[in-house]
Amino acid sequence: MILSLIVLIPLIFAALTLLTKTKEQARGMALVATVAVLILTLYMYFNFDSTIATNQFEEMYQWVPSLGITYHLGVDGIAMPLILLNAIVLPFLILYTWNDDRKAPNKFYALILATEGAAIGVFAALDFFLFYIFWELTLIPLFFMVSIWGGPNKHHASIKFFIYTHVASLVMLLGIFGLYFAAWDATGVPNLDIPYLLSQFQFIESGLMKDLIFLALLFGFIVKLPVVPFHSWQPDAYTEAPTAGSVLFVMLKIGGYGIFKIMLPLLPFTASPDLMITILAALGAVSIIYGAFVALSQRDLKRMIVYSSVSHMGYVTLGAAGLVSLSVSGAMFQQFSHGLIMSVMFMASGVINAATGTRIINDLGGLAQKMPKLAVIMVLTFMASLGLPGLTGFVAEVSVLSGTFVNLPVYVMIALLAIVITAAYHLWALQRAMFGVFNEKLGTIVDINSYQTLSMGLIAMLILYFGLNPSPVLDMMLTNSENIISLMAAMGV
Repeated sequence: MILSLIVLIPLIFAALTLLTKTKEQARGMALVATVAVLILTLYMYFNFDSTIATNQFEEMYQWVPSLGITYHLGVDGIAMPLILLNAIVLPFLILYTWNDDRKAPNKFYALILATEGAAIGVFAALDFFLFYIFWELTLIPLFFMVSIWGGPNKHHASIKFFIYTHVASLVMLLGIFGLYFAAWDATGVPNLDIPYLLSQFQFIESGLMKDLIFLALLFGFIVKLPVVPFHSWQPDAYTEAPTAGSVLFVMLKIGGYGIFKIMLPLLPFTASPDLMITILAALGAVSIIYGAFVALSQRDLKRMIVYSSVSHMGYVTLGAAGLVSLSVSGAMFQQFSHGLIMSVMFMASGVINAATGTRIINDLGGLAQKMPKLAVIMVLTFMASLGLPGLTGFVAEVSVLSGTFVNLPVYVMIALLAIVITAAYHLWALQRAMFGVFNEKLGTIVDINSYQTLSMGLIAMLILYFGLNPSPVLDMMLTNSENIISLMAAMGV
């Protein structure tokens, strides 16, 4: 029942938060719900066996037997770190917004809770019907988050986000149906259970059908991730979203999760595994390079962070394509690391915009003199984002690059070109925004408040802790990645 509680508590409290009348009631309900999820998730984490790759804490109940639909939940070493990531960051996000003065706070906090419940539902679902319900449910609160509280181009950004990701979801649904009906035709038994359908994929006779199913599923995941060239919804949506919305987008790691949970187990049974590996590797390398160069050219601090995110997500597909335990586990860890780092970077961007009225990097300058607490946190997270040793970004990216080099050295060499550019735009942005002579035109600047210091500072400490000691989450990822790679080896891939 613990997984059901972790999924249902934020969804139930989202409905209750809508009924609140004041900001204090709404934020209080949201904090109670997110802390409850954190406590339950920590209990599950400390009782999780990192030495096995099977699903744990499983729950299964018949739902629609005639169609093979069940209520089936469970977590493995791929899902557990992502549930933990959401459970850790969301209470701090509530604290970060504690003193915000915005319209309709009951709707605002309800949407945060709904997004958390839907995202965790995706990670926990082991039935494709349930998986797709939660997958589509993540679109709704984020659409309204951007369209109601977003920036000047919020309506364009929210509609673009919805169209891109919904169309990709429909293509993914075609892949799910293809797998479902092919297995039904072969066995005579309808079943939407994810582990069952993944095991039946190898028995589909048509190689063309296998490749089409694989590509349809992959399309849904890479658009959500996103990777170049299917990323163009992301810069607009992330930039126009309020700070809380940008952090929620970062927490939504369902695209990468789908690659590890569904695509890699299917890969060795496709008719063209080498082609699929090449597609993943090329998408990853291009995303790393493209995102870095475009980030370097940005004038808006938040938009620079967005393109930095595009670049960093390239490591996920590149590491997955590496098909070495180190590269795959490093790509999984990149998702966890990216969630921590980017959440603080977006919070910092939001604080700067609120304090100065601008995010244009050249219009800032010398903010460290007026905002020393923010400066310390920003320096740590920017260093983590550029891959400084001792921080989570270094662990993830070195694992991906060194592991992938074994099988795909050319793509790694391409990706390595981005390292200098990545360091350049991070250091240049820090130098222009935080250091140097203070821009007197900015007026009176006040440092981050105690709630913002607590929320951003503790996440920053986790970036340092997991950078020095990644094993608490990396061990479970390694177990699952080794299981995936052993399957590949058995099939000769």
